[in-house]
This record gives sequence, structure tokens and C-alpha cells, in this order.
Amino acid sequence: MSFPRMFPRWTFAAALAIGVVPTVSAHAGPAVTVYSHDLGFVRETRALDLRRDRDTLLVPVPERVDFTSVRLAPDGARLARLAYRYDVASGDGALDHARGSRVRVTLRGDRAVEGTLIAVDGAWLVVREDGGDVHTLSRAAADDVKIASPGDRLAIRPSLEAVLDGHKGRVTAELSYLTGGLSWTAEHVVVRHGEAGATWSSRVTVENTTGREFADATLKLVAGDPNRVNASPPPMPMFRAMAVAGQAEAKSDMTEQTFGEYHLYTIDHPATLRDRETQTLDMYDARPIKVAARYLYRGDGAGVHAQLEVVNDRAAGLGMPLPAGRVRFYEQDAGGALQFTGETTINHTPDGEKLTLDVGTAFDLAAERRETSNKRISDHEREYGVEIKLRNRKSTSVQIVVEENAGGDVEITQKTHEFVRKDANTLQFTVTVPAGKEVVVGYTARQRW
Repeated sequence: MSFPRMFPRWTFAAALAIGVVPTVSAHAGPAVTVYSHDLGFVRETRALDLRRDRDTLLVPVPERVDFTSVRLAPDGARLARLAYRYDVASGDGALDHARGSRVRVTLRGDRAVEGTLIAVDGAWLVVREDGGDVHTLSRAAADDVKIASPGDRLAIRPSLEAVLDGHKGRVTAELSYLTGGLSWTAEHVVVRHGEAGATWSSRVTVENTTGREFADATLKLVAGDPNRVNASPPPMPMFRAMAVAGQAEAKSDMTEQTFGEYHLYTIDHPATLRDRETQTLDMYDARPIKVAARYLYRGDGAGVHAQLEVVNDRAAGLGMPLPAGRVRFYEQDAGGALQFTGETTINHTPDGEKLTLDVGTAFDLAAERRETSNKRISDHEREYGVEIKLRNRKSTSVQIVVEENAGGDVEITQKTHEFVRKDANTLQFTVTVPAGKEVVVGYTARQRW
């Protein structure tokens, strides 16, 4: 038996006479672990009310549960069967489930046909009357389909159908599963103070689009990328409302620890993840850090890039695992008000690593690049010359790093400034440009192939 890996979220707007179905109630306080990309692991304790020694119950679960990961362990009863049910995930699903049931189809012009629904597809409804006549009715012409008795086990929400035996009365069960629809990202804020100082703070944004709420949950966040085989597909497009939770107190709301090959962040208080809601929580409170300005020109016509270098260690003010996410930069204007100056992203960054953060394009620095010569030496060799003009319109001296592509077998025969090879394909010049001055960087290279 196979089970669907993606379940549509369309609603079926029809009045169904649904009988009472035995369900289960959830204890407060599920344990929810959220991963970076559309994945969560949930552990819950459920109370099961069994009416007889062998009973069937519907256990509500999120819309995007990965059924292959579900584990249900009842205490004192035996799990005989477990299946995924979502009979009315859409109108198509409800009609398909109604095959064999008695229906009344109202067509345009108030014509009605009653009988047994024996077949249904995207274009037609096939109804057999009591006398044996069979009607093929266009779905486009049908205004209403009334299902006389949909049955007392119609699952109107995503549910597990559990068959348990060996006990009558209430038992508890441990339920765990993987689900799509849970994600979190880090949001880092750097407020710059002068040339060498800043403050760094971090928050997390947690999103729940699973189709259900997790109330008073023990919430943990995993920084890292677990490998998955045939991961669940992305959710179906839909309209949804987004709500942003209120600002948390100005202190850290979580603790961090190493967890296998990853890092685990535990929220220090119960959290409620409402469905279709995005909320933020503090990760690291604001702390002073040391930064170094860096300017980079790559000869790509995009100008001189303004960057900040930050060492993730205690001496620089950090020294903590930084999860991947967006970094936003702010700086005070002449009136003391904070202004946004740029943003970038970082990967998961362990303690001790160096960060080079792109802030934007420097307004008061200009650069021009041109080839001064290009001649063929032989069928497998050419010689070319490059000139780069760097201009500094600031009131202070700056250093500009110039990176030049030099892939393959390239020999520099003449140069105006010293360079290093950043890697096999890149030359790197570090040039000091005084305030209000222009400096010309030039070199001649021979390329062989």
C-alpha cells in the first residue's frame, strides 16, 4: 500500500452529515525540533480512549506529515494497523470517497438526478438510478452534489487511522513524526560605531505552515543540514495570513550546545507555534564587537565593494556558533538616528572562523579597468597588459583590495605593485590610496594554453 507524500490544502465547501468519530485528545507540551529548511521533528504524548478491546481511532496530524516517519507506541495496547487518511482534502477527494454512496446531483435549470455514484473523474459524474438507468453528468453543469450518508469514518482533517487491540479504556501513546511546514532562519543585526566598532545581536524567525498549532511546546532549533532521501516536496501554493509576534525582552531566550555534527538551540520557555504564523525570538543579545573595514574591486563594473571583516572569537566580542541567515547593517546618521546601510547572508559559521561581509558599494571610491595591450606571441601564447585606476574621494586614506582573474598558465612579467595569488585563478593586489588621490595599478602577463 502506498501513501501520498503531498496533500492538497483546498477546502471542500459542502454540508456533510458526518457522524461522530472517536478521536484522541493531545496533551499539552509537545517537543518540536525545527530544522532550517522545511522540516520539523515532533514528539507528543496522546491520550487514546478505546471503547472496546479492538477499536479504530482517528489521530489528527499535520497536513504535510511524512507518513513513512510516523511512530505510534501505545502503552498497554497493541497497534494492529496504521494508515494515513485525509478524505476531504479537496472536493475531488470527497467525491472520490463517496463512490458507492447515494447522491443527489442538482444541475443547472433545477434538474436533479438521484442515485448511486458509481464513478467520478475531473469531467464527469456517473450516477445509477434505482431503476438501473445510468447518467453521465458533466461536472461543469453540476451546481450541487449532496452526499446522503458519507459514513462515520470520513476524515475531514489529516489523520492517522489507528487500529488498537488488547485494551479497553484510556491509554497513553507516544507519537513522533517528521513533517514539512516548519522552518527557521537566523536574523543578525550589526550596528556600526565608527571605523572599528559595532554591536552584534541575533534573533531567529520561526515559521509554521503545517496546518496545525503546537501549543506550549518545548522548542529546539537545529543549525545544520541533515541529508534526506526523497525529501518531501514544497507545499502547494495557497493564500495564508502572516502574523509577526511581538518583540521579546532584550535578552537571550535560548541556550546553545553541540549536537552531533550540528548545533542545537533550545528555547528557555514553552513556545506556541500557531498555524500560518511567523514569530521571532531572541538568540543573542547585543554585544560589542571589533570590525575592520575592507574595500574590494573585482573589475566587474560594479564599483568598489564596501565590506566588513569580523573574526568570530571572544577577543573580537563574539566566539559563538553563528547559524546561517541574513545580516543587516545599520549606522547612525549625523542626528543620531539609525539608518539601514545594507544586508548580506552568512553560512553556518563556527567559533574561530573569519567573516567577510558585503555591505554595499562605496560611494566615495571609484575604479576603472582597461586593457592597455593584447598581442599574440604564438598559437599557444599571448601577452596582455592591464591598467586599473583607483580614486579615493574620502577624507581619509583607505586600502583597496584588487582581484584579477588569471586562470590557467599565467606569468606576470611586469607589475607596479606586489601581489599574492589568492587561489590558482586569482591575483590579489592590496593598494593604499591616500585621501583625494588616484593610484594606478598595472601589470603585464603572458598566458599560455
